[in-house]
Amino acid sequence: MPQHGPAGHHDTPRPIDRITRRALVVWGVALLAYVLAVAARSSLSATGVEAAVRFGTTSSALSSFAVLQLVVYAGLQVPVGSFLDRFGPRLSLTVGCALIGVGQILLGLADSVPGAVAARVLVGSGDAFVFIPAVRLLPAWFPARTVPVATQVTGLVGQLGQLLSLGPFVALVALHGWTAAFASAGSVTLLAAVLVVLVVRDARPVSIDIDLTDRDPGSGTDRTTDEAPPVLRDAVVAPTPDAPSLRRTLLDPGTRAGFWLHFVSAMPAYTFVLLWGFPYMTRAEGLSDETALSILSVYVASFVVVSPLVGFLSARWAERRLRLVLGAVSVQVAAWAVVLGWPGPVPAGVLVMLVVVMGVSGPASLIGLDQARATVPLRSQGVATGMVNAGAFVANLLAMGVLGVVLDLVGETSPALFSDRGFTLAWLSLAPILVVGVVIAVFEDGRLRRHLETLPRA
Repeated sequence: MPQHGPAGHHDTPRPIDRITRRALVVWGVALLAYVLAVAARSSLSATGVEAAVRFGTTSSALSSFAVLQLVVYAGLQVPVGSFLDRFGPRLSLTVGCALIGVGQILLGLADSVPGAVAARVLVGSGDAFVFIPAVRLLPAWFPARTVPVATQVTGLVGQLGQLLSLGPFVALVALHGWTAAFASAGSVTLLAAVLVVLVVRDARPVSIDIDLTDRDPGSGTDRTTDEAPPVLRDAVVAPTPDAPSLRRTLLDPGTRAGFWLHFVSAMPAYTFVLLWGFPYMTRAEGLSDETALSILSVYVASFVVVSPLVGFLSARWAERRLRLVLGAVSVQVAAWAVVLGWPGPVPAGVLVMLVVVMGVSGPASLIGLDQARATVPLRSQGVATGMVNAGAFVANLLAMGVLGVVLDLVGETSPALFSDRGFTLAWLSLAPILVVGVVIAVFEDGRLRRHLETLPRA
C-alpha cells in the first residue's frame, strides 16, 4: 500500500515489473550502436595485414595503432561515465556514434601513419561513449531481476560487430578497396547516430502514486480532489547533476572488485581477437586467411552460446562471482598451455579449441559490472560502469604493447618474419600481467565481501 506524505503525494516511482515493447525498441537501437562500435574496434584486426602494407609499419608500430585506441578508450571510461551520469545515455550514444563514424571515414582516407593514428583516436573516443550508456539504459527500462542477463545479451549481440568486420567488411575491402570500405562503415555509423536521437530515451516513464483523497481537517471526512491522473516521470536512473563524488564512486568496493574481475577475465583473449590473432594464425601458423577468419568467427559463436548461461549464474549465485571468473581464467590458461606447448605448427583444430574456450572471456568480464551494481547507487553507475569497463582494456593495452615489443626484440618486425617460436615467446610474456591481475582480484573481492557483511540485511 502506498505511503503518503503530508502533501498527499507519494513521489517514488513504482518498480519496473515487466518488459515493454518500447523498452525493446530503445534497447534495440542501443544494441545497433554497440554492434557498429565493436565492428569499428575490430576492423583493424580483420585488416591487420593490409594495414601493415598500406602504412608500412613494423610489428610494434602496428600494435601501437590498437594500443593507442585502447589507451583512449580506457582513459575516457571514467570521464564518459561522469558525462553519462550528467547528460544521460541518449546524448552519450549520439556522441559516440558520431565520433566513430568520422574516425572510420578519416581512416579510409588516411595514407600515412599520423593520419591513421588520428583516425583511430577518434574511433577509440567514440567507442568509449557506446557500451556503458547501452548498459546504463537497462535498469531504466527493464525489471531489476532481468538486468544481469540483459547485460550479457548486450555483450553477446555486440559480438555481431566482430562478425561484420571479419566477413562483410573484409569482403568490402577486397572488392572495393580500403577507402571505400572504411568510408561506408563510417557513414552507416553516422546514420546510427541519427537513429539514436530519434528513438532512444534516457529512462522509461513510470507512474507516480498520487493520493487523490485529501482529508478536510475541519470536517473529518475525505474529499476527492480534481488532480490529474498519475504523473509520468522518468525513472530514478535518469540523468542527475547531483551524483555522489567521483572519488567515492571510484573507491567503492564494488567498483574496485568489478574492475579487477574485468581486468583478468578477458586477457589475453581480447589481445588475440582485437589485433594479434589473425596475423598469428596466418603468418606464424601458416593457415589461410579464410581459415583464420572462420576460427575467429568461432570465438564469436562461443561468446554467444556462453553469455546467457553466465548471466544466469551471475544472477543466481552472486556470492560466487569470483569463482566463476577464476574458473573462466583457468580454462583459458589450460587451453593456451596446450597451444604454446604444441610441437611445430599448431593445427587448425587445436586453435578452434582455443577460441572456443576463450569465448567465455567476454561474458565473464561482464560479471564485473554486476559486482559494481551490488554497492554503487543507480545515480552514479555511469562512472562505476566506466571504471569497471576499463579493466579489460587496460589489461589488453598493456598486453598488446608488450607483445609487439617482444616480437620486435626477437627480430620479427614485420608480418613476413612472423614465426611460431616468436609468437610463443610473445604470448608467454603476457603471463606476469595475468598473475598480478588475479592476485589483486582476489584481494579486492575479499574487501567487497567484508563490506557487504557490514551492511544491514533486508
